[in-house]
Formats: sequence, structure tokens, C-alpha cells
Amino acid sequence: MELVLSLDQIGSDDRESVGGKSLALATMVKNGMKVPEALCLKADAYHRYLETTGLGARILMEFNRKDFAEVRWEEMWDAALRIRNLFIHTPMPSDLRTSLQSVFASRLPGESVVVRSSAPGEDSLHASFAGLHESYVNVQGVDSILEHIRLVWASLWSDRALLYRQELGLDVEKSSMAVVVQKLVSGDRSGVAFGKNPNAPHQAVIESVYGLNQGLVDGSIEPDRWLLDRKNGTIVSHFPANREKEMVAGPDSTRLQTLSAEQQANPPLSEDEVARVFRLALQAEELFGSPQDVEWTFVGGELYVLQSRPITSIGAEQEQDSRAWYFTLRRSFENLRSLRTRVESELIPEMEREARFFAQRDLSNLADNELAQELASRQQAHDRWKDIYWSEFIPLAHGIRLFGQVYNDAVRPSDPYEFMDLLGATEMMSLERNRRLENMAAMIRGDSNLSDSLSNLSYPQPDHPFSLALEDFTDKFGDLSCSEELCTQGGDAIVRLLLEMASRPAAKERFRAGDVEALVESFLSRFEGEKREKMEELLDLGRASYRLRDDDNIYFGMIENQLRLAIEESKGRL
Repeated sequence: MELVLSLDQIGSDDRESVGGKSLALATMVKNGMKVPEALCLKADAYHRYLETTGLGARILMEFNRKDFAEVRWEEMWDAALRIRNLFIHTPMPSDLRTSLQSVFASRLPGESVVVRSSAPGEDSLHASFAGLHESYVNVQGVDSILEHIRLVWASLWSDRALLYRQELGLDVEKSSMAVVVQKLVSGDRSGVAFGKNPNAPHQAVIESVYGLNQGLVDGSIEPDRWLLDRKNGTIVSHFPANREKEMVAGPDSTRLQTLSAEQQANPPLSEDEVARVFRLALQAEELFGSPQDVEWTFVGGELYVLQSRPITSIGAEQEQDSRAWYFTLRRSFENLRSLRTRVESELIPEMEREARFFAQRDLSNLADNELAQELASRQQAHDRWKDIYWSEFIPLAHGIRLFGQVYNDAVRPSDPYEFMDLLGATEMMSLERNRRLENMAAMIRGDSNLSDSLSNLSYPQPDHPFSLALEDFTDKFGDLSCSEELCTQGGDAIVRLLLEMASRPAAKERFRAGDVEALVESFLSRFEGEKREKMEELLDLGRASYRLRDDDNIYFGMIENQLRLAIEESKGRL
């Protein structure tokens, strides 16, 4: 059986073995559109890999523990992490590897390539997995191509892809993956074209950046955007970007570089080029019979099509497409770094200020109408921060995912969660809170008189070390050491928690500095020069994501607690 096909070998009956992306490329080639040379590794190779290595059965074991429709996102994240580690640690069978080495070495000799997913059923009018599976740009060398093919196969089981399958009610056991290996065309301007604007069907949308498309796709570069009248191609409006960077091919991957002053001052496309891209989108629409999402690039004056897929959601139907949320699970380093700055410098300080403002209000002294206004104000603040929590705090937590993926790819540990030890060894509010609680519990554990007094809710004098520590704790953390039910009961709840902690042996230190430092050096030693510096930044970002994931819960808990207090005060007056 031939496992690798060139685009001119693919026919309309091959969709189930080559996937929608490969079939679309083949169709465009046969209709005279300019497409970079590409090969398709059929899904048969994926199945052969799973069956020969036994990996298929191990993957299905992950999802036989409960009904797939009932699996929560956290469980999917855990499963996806373990499955990806299985792919990393499971090499291709030697006969399959040798066969593919020979094909790629002879048919794409010395080429830099893009390794893309092409899952059967991936792109259709009813479902689009665009952006949910992995693509790798500027892959060089046959061994690296085979390595990245396995990573593309693994992305079939990423949390975001699994969530989307769950949303659509697809049978996860029937998942399959073909792979496109496409010659890298280093475009100087790139972008996407939507033949029909999902939000305004009478318009088309074109987005463009300087350099490669990867910066636009992963969100690290803001594109210029044009809206066009679908009837005649007239430009309705142009929304310029804040042009600073472009994505270019580096020695063995891609990198961001600063645009020239001339590029920063001018949009990447002229009006004539916008018109050419629009005509390309219409050509693809006519060819496939529905509006298309077309990825393209200019190399000098040549316009290439990189891929084309149907736009699944037009108008009201878009509201039912949940992929927008799943895209937050895929964040670039640059995107996360910007988000971190906003969360640390703006959002968390603002949330803390608002929580402390509410805490200073004495609810018992408010008249009923004033209390009603206060309750409404706190409810409004709570709802606003809840929206921000989901739209900005939750996506930032995916810096953990990004670091974990890079760490596991580089170190290949037997334990797929080993990277968490590097992230957890950082200062967090929760760790500070827990240390203070443990210190107060130690005071109780070492002083039987204090323990007896507190058991009867009899507090020591205000200048007693325990009283000072408790006051300092509540000033900083409020009642957040206790459960939601107990948080409305004031300091007595904290004391009960401390008595319970004191009844147990002291908690052991979770992270030993020497062990963590050894893991850090083991990770960083795999990189040199600029790459090592980038990995140091990524580790710092991962630690910040880990820390802020916990800290934002504490700060949001402050807002929630202030709302609860107002509700309790209102109930007490009924």
C-alpha cells in the first residue's frame, strides 16, 4: 500500500484517507491555482503506527473510564498530556520509519517544510477543526519531519480537539489523522481571506501581516484588516494594525523580527493586491461551492494558496460554534506574555483595590435603600470580574500548558507532570497564605494552653504573637482560608481551621531547592544561545501563569466574599 501521495495523485474518492485539507490542495492544483509542492501521508500510516506499537489500545484506555460526553475539561487536559507523552516516547516501527525516510528524502530533498494536520472530517460545512490541530513551520531534515509527524498525530488528542469533538458528539474512537508535508514558501506578505464575513454576509474579510502567516494564526501579530463588498470587491473599510513585528523563518524554526520603518508606516497590501486576494477567495468559493477561509502568501509578485477550507458558521449559526473558546487553549508565547503584563499590571491590582473598597464599607450602618444600591454595585462588580476571569485570567493559565509541552518535548521525562515541579517552586499568594496558616498552627501545636483557650474560642491578648499573626493574616487575606460556608462566620472559622491543622503533623516542604534547580538546569542545558534565553523566558512565563492561576482565584474570591456579605446582610433584614 502506498502511504505517501503527491497532490496530483489524490482524487475525490480519497477524502477518508487523506483528509479535507489534502483533498482541497489537490483540487486547487488540478484547477490551475498556485499551490506550494506538497505530499500527503495517508491516515493508514497513523493506524499502522497505533496498531503496531499498541499505542491505540493505551489511548482508548484513557477514555473507557467514563462516558466521553461526561469528561470534564480538567480531565481532558490530564488525558491529553499523558497521551502526548505516549506519542513522544513511542517511536515509529523501524519498517515504517525506513519507508518514510526514503520517500521524503527523495521527493523533498533538503527542503524546509510545513507539517500540517489533515484529519478526515476535519474541515467541512458542518464542522471545522481549523486551528485545533497542530502545524509546524520550517521543519528541516527527514528525521525532524518524521518527529513532527508524530506530534501532529498527537495533536488529534489535544484537549482543545477533544473538547470540540465532545461538543459535536463525535465518536472519539473513530478519530484519524493524515498529514500534509508542504514545501515552505517564505512569503514576504501573508494572510487569510474569508470569502464571506461570518458577522456580515454581504462582506468579505481580508487580513494580512508582513512575513509568514504563523504570527497571524497564533495571535502574536496583529493584522491589517480590510472589509470588502462581496458584490463588486470594493473596499468598504481598512483597519490598520499597530505594525511592529513580522514572523520569519529562522535557522531551525521561526522567529519574530522588527519591521523596517517603511514597513511599519505602510500596510502589507496595496489596494490592487487586496483585489487579487479577494478574487482568489471567490475563485476558491466557485471551485468548492461554498464560501472559503483561504490562507495565502505573496512571494514577490506571486500569490500562493497555502490552504482552503469551508467557513462553517455564517450569521446566526456562528453563535452555535464553540471553537472561539477552544482557541483560547492555544496561545503563543508572545500573546501570553502580553496578557501576563495586562493581568499583573492592570487587572489584579484593580480587582484588589475594588475588593478592599467594598471591605471598608460597614454594611450594618447602611440604610435599606443604601444597602440595596450596595448589593447591586457588588453584583455588577462580581459579574464583570467573572467575565474578565474567563476571558483573560483563564487563557493566561495556558502558559502552563505551553511550558509543559515544550518541557516534555525537550526532556522527555517518564512522568509527564514533572514540569509542574519547576512551576510550583515559585512565590504565590496561596503559598504565602498556607505558610502563615502553618506558622499559626505551629504556635498552637507547641502551646497547649493556647490550644485549650482557642478550643473554647477564647482569644489571647491583642499583643500576643498569635493574635498579632492572626490580625496580620486577616488584614491580608480576609476570610479566604475557609470554605464558602464558613467564610461568613468571621475569625472563629479561621481559628477552627488552625486547630484542625494543629492536630496533624506539620506539613512537609513540597519543593526542595536543590531538586528544582537540577530539573531547571536539565531543561535549560538542552538549549544554547538565544534559544536558551527564550527558554528561560518561557519558564518565567510558565511560573507566572502557575502563580497567577492561583492568585487570581484568591482575588476573585475577595470579590465573591464581599458580595456574599452584602447578601447575608440583606437576608438578615427581611
